[in-house]
Amino acid sequence: MSSRIYFMLVAIFTVAGVFQFSGQVSGAQHCGMNTNVLGQLVSQCEKYVLKSGPKIRPSPGCCTVVKKVDVPCVCKFVTKQIEEIVSIEKMVYVARSCGIKISAGTKCGSK
Repeated sequence: MSSRIYFMLVAIFTVAGVFQFSGQVSGAQHCGMNTNVLGQLVSQCEKYVLKSGPKIRPSPGCCTVVKKVDVPCVCKFVTKQIEEIVSIEKMVYVARSCGIKISAGTKCGSK
């Protein structure tokens, strides 16, 4: 497994762990995610949101998965560790390219 994929998996599962232990509702369910969706996000969308590389339109497969996730909800749980690996700008670009409405000024991570 490449180090890039490993770090992406760590980032995704860190978010999932925060969700799971953060309160009243299971975190993954709280933001519309389950283990299957997490795996699909990594396999379908990784190359579109990593800091390295150009900003490119997401594939239809990536959009199918992104539409299963409450992106504004996920944004509330993005940590600085995740921001070291994932480009928040690209993440928002991917979501918007897939038809997800993210209002201007929505806070995602520290941005």
